[in-house]
Amino acid sequence: MTAHEHQPPSPDELREAASKIRALAGQLTRRLREASEGADVTMSQAAVLSRLDRRGPATTVELARAERVRPQSMGATLAALEDAGLVERSPHPTDRRQALISLTAEGRRQVEEVRRTREGWIAKALREELDDRERAVVVEAVGLLARLVEEE
Repeated sequence: MTAHEHQPPSPDELREAASKIRALAGQLTRRLREASEGADVTMSQAAVLSRLDRRGPATTVELARAERVRPQSMGATLAALEDAGLVERSPHPTDRRQALISLTAEGRRQVEEVRRTREGWIAKALREELDDRERAVVVEAVGLLARLVEEE
């Protein structure tokens, strides 16, 4: 048993953990980017495609808010995705000033390909680099980390 099983971590230990999580998130992002080199979309474009796949059609403003970027930045991302034939615009059913963005069939295929590649890399790393107990810890930690980033 470790000391942490009996007493909560100190403020210094929490700060150190926060620092390590931040650094590891950056490293993981770089590794996932490397794993999907040659993919036809950037990480930010893949995030938008994935969100549209999970949540369905959305406006530019809704996507910008969800991805925590300015609407102008999201507009540029969507323009590139539209030019590539991965998303399409349709009239908003209740607000004529807005358009709904949705995936095309090709966009859905791209989401599945990127997801398969990145998840495949992670699964392979988990299988090859960790033992059974460590994999169980990672599975539990994923749920805890998800709670930290859940949308309000």
